[in-house]
This record gives sequence, structure tokens and C-alpha cells, in this order.
Amino acid sequence: MNKLASFCLILSVVPYSYAETVEVKPKDKNENDPEVIVVIGTKLDMQQQTLEVPRSMTVITDKYIEDTQAQELTDVIKQTPSISVSNNDRPLMGEILIRGFGNERVNLIVDGVNYQQYSDGSSTSTYVSPLDLDPSIVKAVEITRGADGVTQGSGAIGGQIRVVSKGGWDYGGIGSGVLVRGGYGDAKNAHHYGVTAFHSNDDLALALHVNKRHFGNIEINKKDEDGSDRGQTAEIKNNGDTEDFRLKANLDTDYGRFDSNTFYTESTIEDLPFRNQSRWDTHPISEQETAKRFSQTFSHQFDPSSDFISLNSRFYYQQYKKERLQSGDIIFPNKTYSFDNIENFTDETYGLSLENSIVNDWQNVTSESIIFASWEQQKFEDDNHDNLAQKDSQLYGKSRGDTFAGGVLNNSHWQTWLSTEAGIRYDHYRRSSDNYSEYGNNEDGEFSLNAGVTLRPTQWLRLYARYNQGFRGPNIRELYKSDNWACHRPTKNCYLEPQPDLKAERSENVEIGLGLIFEDMTWGDKFVFKLNGFDTEVKDFIDSAPFMYKLVDNKKVFATPEQATHRDYSSKNISKLYSKGIEAELSYQIAKFDLFANYSRVRMDVQGVPNFYLGTISDETEPYDRAPQDKINLGFSWQVLEELRVSGVSSYAMDMDRLPEWQLEREMNVEGYQLHNLYLTYNPLYLDDLDIRFGIENLTDETYSVWPDDDGATLPGRNYKVSLNYQF
Repeated sequence: MNKLASFCLILSVVPYSYAETVEVKPKDKNENDPEVIVVIGTKLDMQQQTLEVPRSMTVITDKYIEDTQAQELTDVIKQTPSISVSNNDRPLMGEILIRGFGNERVNLIVDGVNYQQYSDGSSTSTYVSPLDLDPSIVKAVEITRGADGVTQGSGAIGGQIRVVSKGGWDYGGIGSGVLVRGGYGDAKNAHHYGVTAFHSNDDLALALHVNKRHFGNIEINKKDEDGSDRGQTAEIKNNGDTEDFRLKANLDTDYGRFDSNTFYTESTIEDLPFRNQSRWDTHPISEQETAKRFSQTFSHQFDPSSDFISLNSRFYYQQYKKERLQSGDIIFPNKTYSFDNIENFTDETYGLSLENSIVNDWQNVTSESIIFASWEQQKFEDDNHDNLAQKDSQLYGKSRGDTFAGGVLNNSHWQTWLSTEAGIRYDHYRRSSDNYSEYGNNEDGEFSLNAGVTLRPTQWLRLYARYNQGFRGPNIRELYKSDNWACHRPTKNCYLEPQPDLKAERSENVEIGLGLIFEDMTWGDKFVFKLNGFDTEVKDFIDSAPFMYKLVDNKKVFATPEQATHRDYSSKNISKLYSKGIEAELSYQIAKFDLFANYSRVRMDVQGVPNFYLGTISDETEPYDRAPQDKINLGFSWQVLEELRVSGVSSYAMDMDRLPEWQLEREMNVEGYQLHNLYLTYNPLYLDDLDIRFGIENLTDETYSVWPDDDGATLPGRNYKVSLNYQF
């Protein structure tokens, strides 16, 4: 039985009931903002709306970000279910994964602009994290887990992280002011400074954010020969800086609402080991990477108080530049390899989106239909220069990608007992390369379906299920890259070759779950619980895979390792990837005490295992090594006094040993860990606009690493933090 048939069977057992019609509440000014997340709560108080949608979703707001003194957005994102961050042993770095899916399989949307995690199928193309903006200017983060091509767009096989920054109306309503902030964290030698100037009235809101952060050497704990977990203090050499500038403007007029968002950030990471792998730490070679991002968004919302017209339009432009410097030597007993290279790429993106909302009310049904269309064009070019050989080259070349999408999505509330959502979306992509024009275009199109139901048999119980399809076309770096080098023996050559015939990834996702909500009980003020299970299947999954061949009459013929003259390690479609698991979230409130907890368990398997020795892809199934560790997060917040709040977070990660056999043989498994963080927020009564915060992270000074990690690299030890905010 396929997943769609199974889902239809679930829907067929939906019971019928009678209740009053859903009350549609009027929107406030911020809800008219197309960038504002409507489901706004706090991390400790999941709003009831998160139970009303048939999907696994978490919302993090500024209160939680501020209380934990987050110096990077990943600090708080990884405390939510099924989220992991790889290669994050240094600040400003890390690939974000949702349910084990990373790179372009996760949509990162910041104020309406797509922040890509650049990759080429086998590895990430940048060290600097795309979410390198200062957390202090973030209003909310919405994390949606699971494939959903209709509502999240092409590529969102793992899910979506949507970030909204603060505007002028988010600083106390009407008026003007200046907010200054600063902070320090000792384990990462972190300093951050920032200033926000804002002005707002009934029709106009302006906000200007300027921030600077610096990260120095990182204090870690290393295990000694006896396996001691604490007290072995060491430092990782590090030097990271980032500066960002953001200007937001919102204007309400008789002709609708106009919004402008201008953003620039520049981040630099220095003193990295070769290829950012700790095994090269002892060699006199280092790398440095600088990432520069500029984006401009213009949007307009026209809502003439009509049930049939609520039009949103958006145009955006983004330019991202990466420059990586590599210099020094790798020294072996018989030979020394010298490096003095510069690797650059520039990516420019233009986008346009239109959508119109139609609201219908009849009898006991409230329905909203959204018709949408979008277009995005990406232009990418890289260039590399070897200063020693005075040689220029290109790995990917000059490429272009266009994506078109359109569809319709309907959300309906059938009285108060049932809500449904259904949608269809069509995506069409076209990729081409100036360097490999002989291959023509790589293009394809696909329809994606979405269906979901939320059932409310009682006031306190929610049951939900959904079926979603996803679609991701290969990116231009997976399609077009070319390189070669001597390997293994002098007669053997290794290659990265263009793969113009790569097929798009297609995914199916089924989820079922339940939710509980109790309010005004004798044992508390509010209790919210949500549990869901998911089953995702990805066809034609793209990953690095080998192909060994020899040339016969100028044709590629498969050959054994002894006979092969070429070894190609480019991206290939390697059959299927499976991801299954469960996620749970809970929050509880009583008086001035809040509690939250979450749990996630993800199991991933890949069918089609590359054999890099034989150069084949065998039809086997084995564990996929990108799944996150099973994890529990517990947190609390207690308003002890009017001016004093204490909060804390504990994370418990289980051992990671569900790995391919070859990784277990090399002892690449990771031990579980537990981290405890404690925070204090003080607001003096005599100075209402002053916030002073203290924190201790990794309270027990644990030595730990997080899977997927870099060669077992340990993460920071005990970290003392302090921050101060003052609003004039």
C-alpha cells in the first residue's frame, strides 16, 4: 500500500460531530505584515494555534532568544526537535539539518529572502553559516519540519526555517528611541555590540540595526588517556568577526501597505585548519573565509476589505560573495605540499512572488484560498587562482538557474470540530552553464500535492494527519563541476565531471499525531502537548558516488579498479532515502512558572550504497549517517520577583551508534552527553528600560561532541555570559 492510499484510509475514519462555528478574530497591525509570523508565542508557551495545523512546528520568539543571550541563531534552533548543526565547533559556522536533511533540502527564509546553504551534492561550498545575522534583532523563528513542497516551496524536503527581524512597531508601539546592547561570553572569547534606532507612528515604522560580533580562541575540554570528561582545558585557535546592517521601513497608505528591507552582512573566519578538518591541525597551513551578503526586498500588500482580494507582491534581489584564502604547507616524511590559493564565487538571485487570498464564509464553514505564483533566477560564477603556479581555473564555471512555480492552497474550518488544508503546486526549473553549453538545458517540472486534516472531537483533544509531496531540482553546482587530480597510483586519475542528466529528487511525507490542551485547571494555568510520527521517502536522492571507467573508442566503459583509468566522484542519483521518527513537545504554565520539554528520534536509511573502492552503487540498504542523535530538551522560566527572572535549559543526547559498518569499524560513533544552562534576567524597578542578563552554559563543564561532527572535535566547556540592553 503506497503512502497516498494509507493517508486516504486515515481520512476515511474521521468522525462527525457538531459544534459552534470557528470565531474569526480581527487582525492587528503587525498581522497585516506579510513577513510577521502569526503564530507568535514564547518558547515556553506554545500557542494553541500550533495545535490547529496538521504539521510539526515550533516557534521561538525574541523573549527566549534574549533570555538565553544567544550569540548565534543556531544556539536556540538546535534546542528544538530533530534539528542538528554539523561542523559547528567554531562560531559563525555550521550546516543546519532538519530530520537529517541539510544543504538546499532545507529552506532558510529571512524576511522573505532565501538564504541558501550552498553545496554541490558531496559537500558544503562555504564555511560561514547562512544564518550569520545577529540574534538580537530577531523577532521570531518559525521551524516547520517535514517535506511540504506546496506551502514551503521547491526544495523543502527536510523542512523550513523562517526568520523575521524586528521593525519599528516592535519597540513599544508609537514613538522614537535608541536601543544599545552589548555582551560577553568567555568560552568563545565572544564580544557583541549593537545599536537600534527606531521611529513609529500609526502609518510609518522605521528601524535601523547595526551590530558587530567578535569570536576569539575557544576554550574546550579534551579527554585524557583515562577518558576523563572534565578539567582538561585546551584552546582551539580561532578568529571570527561579523558585522551586519539592516534597515526596515513599513508604510500604511490608502493604496495598501509598502515594505522595504535592506540588509548587508560581512563575516570572516580565520585560522581554520586545512579543509576545516582537525586532523590537519599540526600542519603549518590555514584557511580564511569571508562571506558578504547584500539583499533588498520590496513588498506591497493591497487589502481593499474585500473577501475576494487580498493581494501580496514581493520583489527581492540578493548578492552573496565568498572568498576563501588558503596558504601554508602540508608536510609528509617524503614530500611537502605548498598551498597559496584563492577561491571565490558570486551568486546573484532575483525573485518575484504574487499571491491573492480569497475568504469565503457560508453557513458553518470559513474557508481561505490562496492563489500564488513565483519566479526566481540565480546566476552563479566561481573563479580560483593558484598564486604559486600563477594559474586560474573554475570548478563550477558560470551557470544560470530559473525556477517557476504556481499553485493554490485552501484552508477551511468546518465549525470548530474540523479543519482541513489542501493544495497543489507546480514547479518547473531550468539550469544551464556557459562553460558546458554543449549539454544544453537541464529542466523538468513536477506537481506537488498537500492534504491535511485537524480533528477536534473535544475541547482538549486534537488529532491530525497530513500527506505532502516535495520536489527538488539539482542545483547548478551538482550539475556543473569539473576537476581532476592524480590519485592512488601515477596511472590513476580522479575526476569531478559534469552530470547534466541528473534527475530531480522527489519526496513523499506522511505524518499523524495528536495534541492535548488544558486551560484553567486546578493543577495549572495551561498544559499543551503535541506528539507526531513521520515517514518520509525520497526518490532519486543526490549524493556523491563513484564511477570507475576506461575509455574505449572515446566512450566510457565501466572497469574494475585494476583496469580503470578514470575515477569520477561527482554527484549521482543513488536510489532512495528513508527518514522515520517521532517528535514530541510539551509546555506547562502555573502562575509565574513556565516549563517546556521536547523529544525527537529520527531513523534514516539509504538504499543504494556507493562502493568507493569498486566504483559501484550496490542495491543495499544501510543506516544514513546524517541523522541527528536522539535528544531530550527540558527548560523552565520562573519570574521570581517583578524585576528578577530565572530560566534554564538542559539537553540530553543519546549515544550515536546507528551508523554504517565502516564508520563503526573506525570508531566514528559519538557518545551521548548532557548539558545544563542557567540564565538570570534582572530589570531594575528604578530603571525600567535597562535589562541585565547573566548566564552559565555547560554548567558541569562537560566534554562532548555532536553528531554529525568533525573527527570527534569537542565543543566549548563552561561558558560564562553577561549582556546589557538599555533603551533611551
